[in-house]
Amino acid sequence: MFQGGPGGSSIGIFPSLFASPDNQDGQRLRADRNLIVFEKRGNRYSKPWLTCPEVKAVENTGNENVDAKAERQAVQTCRDRLTKSRVNLAAFNSVESAHDVAALVKALGYKQVNLYGVSYGTELVQDIMRQHPEIIRSVIMDGIVPSNPSIDSQYAVIINRLINQIDSACANDPDCNSQYPRVKATFEETFNRLNQTPVAIQVFRPKASPKQERLNGFDLVNTLFQMAYTSGAPFVMPALIHQAHAGDFSLIAQNADLTELVSLAGDDSADGTYLSVKCSEDVAYIGSLAVNGVSPVAKAWGTKQFQELVDQCKIWNVPALDSANRNPVVSDRPALLFNGDFDPITPPPYGKLVAKGLRNSTTVLFSANGHGAIVSGACSINIMAEFLKNPQQSPNTSCATEQKVIFITRKNTLIAPGTTWLTRSLLNFNLDDILKRLLLLGWLMLFPVVWFLSWLIVRFIRKQRPDRPTPTGARWAPWLGVLLALLSVSWIVLQIVEVGLTALTGGHGELGYTRIFVGVDRAVAWVYVIPILMALLSVAMAYLAVQSWKQHYWGRGRRFYYSLTAGVAIAYTLFLAVAGQLTVFFY
Repeated sequence: MFQGGPGGSSIGIFPSLFASPDNQDGQRLRADRNLIVFEKRGNRYSKPWLTCPEVKAVENTGNENVDAKAERQAVQTCRDRLTKSRVNLAAFNSVESAHDVAALVKALGYKQVNLYGVSYGTELVQDIMRQHPEIIRSVIMDGIVPSNPSIDSQYAVIINRLINQIDSACANDPDCNSQYPRVKATFEETFNRLNQTPVAIQVFRPKASPKQERLNGFDLVNTLFQMAYTSGAPFVMPALIHQAHAGDFSLIAQNADLTELVSLAGDDSADGTYLSVKCSEDVAYIGSLAVNGVSPVAKAWGTKQFQELVDQCKIWNVPALDSANRNPVVSDRPALLFNGDFDPITPPPYGKLVAKGLRNSTTVLFSANGHGAIVSGACSINIMAEFLKNPQQSPNTSCATEQKVIFITRKNTLIAPGTTWLTRSLLNFNLDDILKRLLLLGWLMLFPVVWFLSWLIVRFIRKQRPDRPTPTGARWAPWLGVLLALLSVSWIVLQIVEVGLTALTGGHGELGYTRIFVGVDRAVAWVYVIPILMALLSVAMAYLAVQSWKQHYWGRGRRFYYSLTAGVAIAYTLFLAVAGQLTVFFY
């Protein structure tokens, strides 16, 4: 198994996906065979690890010229450090790694193996097919990178395709088109306006104060491009584009928060490996950026990405591989090819290029997927498992055709103030606000226990008996508190269930992953009846608390406790109102 990048850690991702005994997908793949995770030379768990902390430390200031200059200097510093440590930067290309794979297969005692590669890993698979076809039983390529043309020469073409794809799909969806018309035109208008007048967004960080980042048009494209890697994310893009056009950058900020959170969790990537591969295999033969038929926005963004890589490769300065390495692979080995129709970096046309030379191949198009089908659900795993049992027979791929393109609209998603409070609070690390609410809810949930204990004390320990009939209000008041406690418990549980169901529903990929920042699934909208009921009960308890003092329902201690609980309930109602959760049900 080969990870992408180049420079992504195979050990960092594949064991977590497939090694767990609880992972059914992993169990299907491991039922009849071993999974061998190959860590490419230069990557995180190989020695040396060609990491460049100098590059990672360069922060985005929003000033493109300053950023490019700072990044070039960081690349130079990294190169100087590695070469000073006697690292031969020319020794980390794909051909060398292909020989490493062959050596590993021999060392493990296998005659033949099945190869799986995702993204750049598909390039490595093709290099192994050139250098060591004798070790191959079958190949699976997922998110396919062609040998020629270089993906890096296609930046303008691929972003142009992605925007056109989203625009066309939304226009053909009546609900999406009604709510988010003219997606491409709106995107281009927003791009140009942000480049003229960048805006500031706030990015939250755990255990640190929020930081301000400048957002320009290029950053908007970067956000869309990176989001599209995740299957399902493209279907929130019409909403994101229209929100940004209206001056609402909350979805972009949430994506920045996620990026910040992931970066703090640790970065296993190897910038040096990336540059050693790209500069020797691609940039050396790129020539110029392909711009035929693309929009001005795509050309501008593509040019920037292209030039940054070319400039860095001048600094990295590694020799070019033999040009024969760029020839298309021709093979009779059984091959299974996965393409995601919304893949932003390796779209289906490049898979078709590679498939031309594979005479015994099956191509599967996932109509709602982004980059890498292996992480998008059981469908791809089932196809892989069936293919591996008998590579000479085409597997059943019908599940891929069952995917539906479902845009996030008001028809399927409840979009209102308050629907994303919990998700955003957790992501923005607003723990103080969450803790305050939990303390208030905890007080309300404890009411039945405390009230029952006080009743026991009065009735059986102090031997007090009522000397007059119990007023109606005194009989009903405790039951309102009990009901409020039950609703409080239900509210906590159902909010979590609501977010989980929103994240898991949608019919394909990981639609909910992005949808939880927009709203909640319409199917669970009824949950927002609970805060309304809680508010009504709080008002009723406050009224009875006043009556308890007027009519002396109970002893002073119990009256005080009941009044305090009613006050807590009112305070929590105010929290719900401020968060917009009392009106959600009416949207």
